[in-house]
Amino acid sequence: MSDHPDHFLILCVDRDNDLGVKTNLQTPVVGRDAALAAATKLALADPEEADANAIFAAVRKSDQLANRGTSCEIAVVCGDINRGFDADRRISREIQSVLKTSEYTGVVLVSDGADDEQVIPIIQSLKPIISIERVTVKHSQRVEETYQILGRYLRMLVFDPHYSRWSLGVPGLIFILAGILIVSGRVLEAELATLMILGGALFVRGFSVDRTVAGLLQRGPTGYMRLFSMATSVLVVIAGAFAGYSSMVNAQGIPPVPLDAQQSAGYLISGSLPLVWVGIAIYATGALLSHLARDSIRWRRDGFVLVMLALLYLPMTTFSQFLINGTAESTFLLISYVLLGLAAIFALTTAIYPRVRAKGFPERE
Repeated sequence: MSDHPDHFLILCVDRDNDLGVKTNLQTPVVGRDAALAAATKLALADPEEADANAIFAAVRKSDQLANRGTSCEIAVVCGDINRGFDADRRISREIQSVLKTSEYTGVVLVSDGADDEQVIPIIQSLKPIISIERVTVKHSQRVEETYQILGRYLRMLVFDPHYSRWSLGVPGLIFILAGILIVSGRVLEAELATLMILGGALFVRGFSVDRTVAGLLQRGPTGYMRLFSMATSVLVVIAGAFAGYSSMVNAQGIPPVPLDAQQSAGYLISGSLPLVWVGIAIYATGALLSHLARDSIRWRRDGFVLVMLALLYLPMTTFSQFLINGTAESTFLLISYVLLGLAAIFALTTAIYPRVRAKGFPERE
């Protein structure tokens, strides 16, 4: 049995930092009186704020445990308005600073929603969670209050920068550009511009391109290097695709002579292969230089990619010629290049892989 009595930390997490944004209070807020004052100030600043209810619930939980003779302390920690990595990193730092002030047995988490509960793995990595108390704000079923709730979420879409850039910014750009083109008598171009902007916005948000770019820029010079190589490689690969299409069209001659599917694929690969290979090599080279500048062991992986590109270029070129001509000579060359490539890859992996494994695998970025 331990000689030390149980001492629990009642933790309230505000992941999007509404407390700091709306009250200018510095976090972490530690202590019952400080938490009560923070909740009151937040409720006065925004009576509809759910985080104020969560802090009040944490104070009530503290009083309940204290009445039962259980030692506890309250702490309120905040993240970042943009959520994501920055918010979780700040929450982790604030929790660590709170845990240094006393020896806590465990954490009682008071949460007002699923967004704040995303930090549960962070808390568990620092201290075991003994209990989770969820706070649900009660709303009347009357139609008037239903409209008020809908109005609150609509205001979030309009005034919250996290949502307004997508709910207002993208449609606004579409309307402006489409209006200009329609007034100019270019209705077809207006339709194409609308589809391209919508497709681009969905692509960026769906694949988190904006967050990836922001993460690269936070790394400093190496991040700019990676971003430049990525953008350049994409442009070169797109140019390669157009070059392959032009090669396929030019192969038909004037007047055009129809090609079968095999020949069309061969001309498409043959025409696009040089630029596509260069684009991939640019991306791998940018990653290689970035990892070398950061003294990361992952540069070996990028070196393998460049070696693979060099070894695969001749087999791919021969394969395209095989699709176009289908001669026995191209078949023999294709098999020879494939066997030589396999032998070279086997020799490289046999010589280098044991050294890389002996030094340990790199951490994921």
